[in-house]
Amino acid sequence: MSEAAAARHHRFLLAQWAELLEDDSFRRYWFMRLASHGATNAFGYAMLVLVVRQSDSAIATGVFLLTLIGPAAMLGAIAGVAVDRLPRGLMLFACNLLRAVLVFALIGVTDSLPGIYLVALGFGTVNQFAAPAESAVLPYIIRDRSYIAANSFINLGTLLSQVAGVLILAPVLLKTTNGDPLLFALLVLYAVAAVLVTIIPQFHFASTEDTREMSMRAVRREFATSWLHLCRDSTAFLALILLVVTTISTLIVATMLPKFSIQVLHLEPENIVFVLAPIGIAIFLGLRSVEYLSNRFNKLVTISAGYVLMAASLIALGLVPAAAEGLQSIDPFGLFAANALGEKGARIAVTVGFGNLYGFALTVVLTMGRALINERIPVSMQGRVFAAQSILSNLVAIIPVVLASLVADAIGVAPVLICAGVGALLAAAWSRARSSRTVAATEDPGARLSGAG
Repeated sequence: MSEAAAARHHRFLLAQWAELLEDDSFRRYWFMRLASHGATNAFGYAMLVLVVRQSDSAIATGVFLLTLIGPAAMLGAIAGVAVDRLPRGLMLFACNLLRAVLVFALIGVTDSLPGIYLVALGFGTVNQFAAPAESAVLPYIIRDRSYIAANSFINLGTLLSQVAGVLILAPVLLKTTNGDPLLFALLVLYAVAAVLVTIIPQFHFASTEDTREMSMRAVRREFATSWLHLCRDSTAFLALILLVVTTISTLIVATMLPKFSIQVLHLEPENIVFVLAPIGIAIFLGLRSVEYLSNRFNKLVTISAGYVLMAASLIALGLVPAAAEGLQSIDPFGLFAANALGEKGARIAVTVGFGNLYGFALTVVLTMGRALINERIPVSMQGRVFAAQSILSNLVAIIPVVLASLVADAIGVAPVLICAGVGALLAAAWSRARSSRTVAATEDPGARLSGAG
């Protein structure tokens, strides 16, 4: 490595983010994701609130989440092959337009739980094509730049879109209007995203060089080929498994949030987002520190440690009542006395603390896992690999999400969170045992990408 490269390698990550924004293609790509993800987060939050208003059962919430993730079971393989073979720009443009149509469809079904489920099913279907397309195109855009820096900055955009969509746009407009202004804002955001797709040079709209017929037999064969390639690379396979289990844990947490808000924090479900808002700080710190950690401890150690911390934080969230009692008992300033913030304040404070640990660890795992896949999998296969991640995450999540909903309704959310954390720790132990057998990678990721082209 040259001195200039070494200096660039150790620069403050913020400088690398600024450098990425100087690239016209990456900047448009980043803002395209910001607009579409902001609208998607607000749309998902709006549908979740509508579901909770129709039924406060955790089962109803679980069914809603399953309608979002169910399409992966039916369309995952097709979506992965389509992403790798069809024009990227055309696919993302069409996905943004279809999501705008679903926004219109929600207007007429806001008082119908089955209708909301149908819109969510359509939304999940469109996202099954959009998500792997957005992830798989990254190597074409950044080329020789750092995948860790690029993925961390993309995750920063994801955080901003979540803040804008879930903490500002959706709750404010749902509380102050009849919802029509929110729908109009979502339509504008999806339109902006579609326009940005058309001005990114790497997003082609014409047919690619691959003109083979996409039969079901060809889909199965090509998907199997990419899966075999992934399995031969134990580091990339490990990253994918950690991403899968992490995604499942976040789905379980999302399912539990309304019940957690009511049972543990004694808050209305709509207000839980304000309790979770400070977690954005931990997520930002995770984004800023992930490359430093990977350089200091190597990528496998970083993702494994982040994963263990994430699992431990899940267990801690299940112990919030006990931890809050402990905080009250040692409260040196009397902040949580009965006449001050009280038990509710102590529980909120503990939740914020554990939630920050969870957010930091989750950010490290997601950023490092995606960077490893971007680095180690040929770009011609990444659509199928990211689709495989979605398939595994959603299929494996079905039983845990349903069981979590049933257990939460029967005995409460705390046992669910503790079991989720323990299960994640067991998966972490298996992952660590597998990574200990992994031979240190000696291939040059740049050479891998150039060979794939």
